[in-house]
Amino acid sequence: MPATARHILVDTEDLCLKLKTEIEAGADFADVARRESSCPSRQQGGDLGTFNPGQMVPEFDHAVFTGEVNKLLGPVQTQFGYHLIEVTRRWEEAAAEVSPAESALDRALAALHQDVNDPKAQSAFYGTFLNTTFCVPTLDSKELDGEEAGAEERVLPLVLEADGTRYLIVFSSEARLTEWAGRSVDWAPVPGHVLATTAMPPLHIAMNVGTEYSKQFNPEEIAWLREVVKRSRQTESGEEQTN
Repeated sequence: MPATARHILVDTEDLCLKLKTEIEAGADFADVARRESSCPSRQQGGDLGTFNPGQMVPEFDHAVFTGEVNKLLGPVQTQFGYHLIEVTRRWEEAAAEVSPAESALDRALAALHQDVNDPKAQSAFYGTFLNTTFCVPTLDSKELDGEEAGAEERVLPLVLEADGTRYLIVFSSEARLTEWAGRSVDWAPVPGHVLATTAMPPLHIAMNVGTEYSKQFNPEEIAWLREVVKRSRQTESGEEQTN
């Protein structure tokens, strides 16, 4: 069940409610997004493009895939702040049949590739990465060589080594994971912000291996993303204490 949606992200619920009243009174959603939203998608009037269930953080995902189409939804609170959401289209279609190139993450990565030094392109891509839920292939610990008999069963993320570098393998869709593996495999949904906070050095992240939308994240890049998430959570905590 893919959907297309646009949103406005702000820091406080009060401002979110104020903007909702403004839009319901006739203000143009895209104009308000360009003026007020803190998300890089404001450059496109809040447009996030097409995505599938499970690709966004849970609260946002739930609103998009259960809320009424073409109706102003929100405030919806996530760890990034408060969102106003408008689902512009949602249709019944197998997620794997949607062109991967239509995803917001892919569009942001393509823009970044055009100019890796463009601050707007950087902000758009990294913001979308943190807000996307990834498919992380997993292994049963008992399948690993050297596992002691009777050891407690554990589910581990797939980490591959190449030229002495260890890579955590992640995919932005199950279809891409299945195509890469050549078969259906077990996987766990993990938000990008969780990847950033749990992938510790010297681990790298390899996203969408074997596709034109692949990207590798080195430990310095991951550390920077970890700081972005930390600051976001500190801001959220401070707002809760003042409420």
